[in-house]
Amino acid sequence: MLLSSSLLLLTAYPDTAHTRQHLPEVAVHAQHRTLTLRAPGETKGLHTAFGREMTPGRAVAVWHGPPDTARVYVVRAVRLRLGSRLPEAMKDLPKNRRNLPEGRLHLWLSPGTNANGPAAEQNLLPQKLLLTDETAVEKHGWLRFDVSAHRLVLPRSGTFVVAEGLPTTATETFLRHRILTTPYDGRTPPQDLNFQKIQPGTSTRSYRYEELRRPDGSTRLVATASFPTLAYRLVATAADCRSWILVSRRGQPPIWQSVPQDMAPMRKANPDASSADYNYELELEVEEL
Repeated sequence: MLLSSSLLLLTAYPDTAHTRQHLPEVAVHAQHRTLTLRAPGETKGLHTAFGREMTPGRAVAVWHGPPDTARVYVVRAVRLRLGSRLPEAMKDLPKNRRNLPEGRLHLWLSPGTNANGPAAEQNLLPQKLLLTDETAVEKHGWLRFDVSAHRLVLPRSGTFVVAEGLPTTATETFLRHRILTTPYDGRTPPQDLNFQKIQPGTSTRSYRYEELRRPDGSTRLVATASFPTLAYRLVATAADCRSWILVSRRGQPPIWQSVPQDMAPMRKANPDASSADYNYELELEVEEL
């Protein structure tokens, strides 16, 4: 009985001298989440097997908004995925063609909303990012540009990742897109396809080229399939579309249109054709504060 009472006293009244401990100084750091902002969509076999061409003068943009408007997000990186270029011959079919034999890409961030499109003349970064054949070496096409040093806060209204196709060198100038009747061999003068001579209900083979001017005034033709492409994913409804395209107009300045707006004339002309909306794989990596 005496032993039990002693144990009870030890349990009820611990030795306070042993509870007073001095803890060393500990540095506490908050852990910030890193998120990847990606527009909706999914890949669908052959429908998305090849990317959409980014020839000189062509520009596209994808809008990204903050996941939570009550939080602050700092942009850490711009990410994109190159698409596989279309094969130029049967021997090219098994090849991975996510490279840049010709052309370059400019990338930057512009303000704007998905309802009104990008203000692409404005760049939220100090300078545009440049993608060349030296940097496009990742096998599966994913490329990452670190912009964390700029500490750019993602606007609450969102921002666009803009991509623009460029000639292969800074000294060349893009002249025009050409469609020829035969492959260009560098010796025979190129023959442009005359669409007015094509009989209704018939088909004809054509070959697409981009005409570039050198500094000395001479020109060269480059196969369109030699320029980089951007991967994209299909969306179920227009409401999921975040992508915009710079559309050229004859005799007028180009304008930005959403993908559904750009595809509307084709859908009206061919109501039975299957044509899904899509989003380009242009992404943002952000840090949530």
